[in-house]
Amino acid sequence: MKLDYLIFYIYRLIKDGHEWQYKNLNGIGKKPTLYFSFLQIIAIFIGIAFIVYKPEGFYRDATDSILGCLSIMVALFLSLILVVFDKSKNIKSVENVEELHSMNFFYQFFTLVSYAVLLSVLVIVLILINIVFNLEINLLNYNFIDLSLWNKETITTFFKCSLIICIRFSIVYFLVDFFIICLYAICSIYQFVRLGFMKSKPKIKVNNEEPVDSTFEREFGFSLKNIKYGIYLIFSIMLICVIWRIVKILMNI
Repeated sequence: MKLDYLIFYIYRLIKDGHEWQYKNLNGIGKKPTLYFSFLQIIAIFIGIAFIVYKPEGFYRDATDSILGCLSIMVALFLSLILVVFDKSKNIKSVENVEELHSMNFFYQFFTLVSYAVLLSVLVIVLILINIVFNLEINLLNYNFIDLSLWNKETITTFFKCSLIICIRFSIVYFLVDFFIICLYAICSIYQFVRLGFMKSKPKIKVNNEEPVDSTFEREFGFSLKNIKYGIYLIFSIMLICVIWRIVKILMNI
């Protein structure tokens, strides 16, 4: 594939991935006020917090675990993409609401899963860069100096630390964003299946529609609330004992 086509399809995938995060099965959705959604803003803060509270970066065991998990997820998602594409061939035309929902679901799920694969590959590449170029350093070992003391070595170190910060932030941000996209895909499945159940919901009444509290009291002779209150009381006593234990430990310090 030519580089021009590669850039074009990656940009198209990113665009569709962002677009279908806020659309429903009707193909309607409101864009976020900012470029990032609320969950993505949270991901940004998590990335910043990681840089601040983990200046030493990722441990080698952590990177190995992330690489292993993402590799498995990529293989799974690629299989899902093929399955979804095969199922979408059953839709020949869109002539009613059910077919519209099915078409939008298949395209939304296909787009979100493909976007999640792209994020996974990007995180894997960044982690490999971090490992290959040995960027596992503690940022607390470096500090800012006056401009008068700058030289070739300090400038190189500054750009190296800046690059490490960008890579670590990108790894955390794209990793959190990957899980956000997975949640979007799960919600898309739930929305599609729920609509199917709601459309085929029977219009009949079930023989026994009384609340479970009434059924329990009728069959066993006492209220279910008595058992619930007893459970609440036991947990309250346990909680008080734990709090009292913590207070005694703090008073002895």
